[in-house]
Amino acid sequence: MFLCSYVVQKNASRFILMVNIKNLIIKMIHIVFQEADIAALAKSFELDETLRADIIQIKDDYAVGPLTGIYTAEGMEARKQWWREVLAGGDYDGDADSGKVDDHKTVAELKERLDNDAEEYTWIWAAQNKHDVSGYYWLMSQLKDYPGRIHILYLNNLPFLNEKGNLFYPENLFEIPAKEFVKAKKLAREITPSEFEVDPDEWTKLCSENKGIRILEGGKNWCRRIMIIMMRC
Repeated sequence: MFLCSYVVQKNASRFILMVNIKNLIIKMIHIVFQEADIAALAKSFELDETLRADIIQIKDDYAVGPLTGIYTAEGMEARKQWWREVLAGGDYDGDADSGKVDDHKTVAELKERLDNDAEEYTWIWAAQNKHDVSGYYWLMSQLKDYPGRIHILYLNNLPFLNEKGNLFYPENLFEIPAKEFVKAKKLAREITPSEFEVDPDEWTKLCSENKGIRILEGGKNWCRRIMIIMMRC
């Protein structure tokens, strides 16, 4: 009788654990910085259900263009005007006013989700390139009110296997095969309180420089941040 009771309790514990895992899947939010990253990450869901979750993209390229007052109405309009001029006369003429890219709205909706559900958390995926890293700076500076719920998966000069089984160092998230995302999830860690203090200061410094291009140089030291050289176009 005792043995039967033990088996029932053990199976019940396993069931509760499975339910908890499913809840975690539902409440996770992935954040990426390039459109091609979405499909690449989604393919991994078929191999690992614990990764299945909503994917949000931060679309603007913060490695280029003006950043002064980037979180103010004036700064946002100045950046939009810059994009109007850059895209004028080309295939993407008019896109600056199309509403296709509205990262401020995206972040507002993300924060609303986090405010409405204290158990929801995010995974920010960033590869070793200026686009992702600049996007990370722009984004995390707005998420200081959610300590313990914002995670980073940073692929800094880490080797992966390509489809042919050869070792390579991806510069972009979308270069990674689905099975490698399953391995990469082990890199997830919470952004620390000290990072929430230091990184926004670094980003503020970059914004105040307001140069035209931000270039990622060398490897990224996550304790000290990256080295970004500001250059005018």
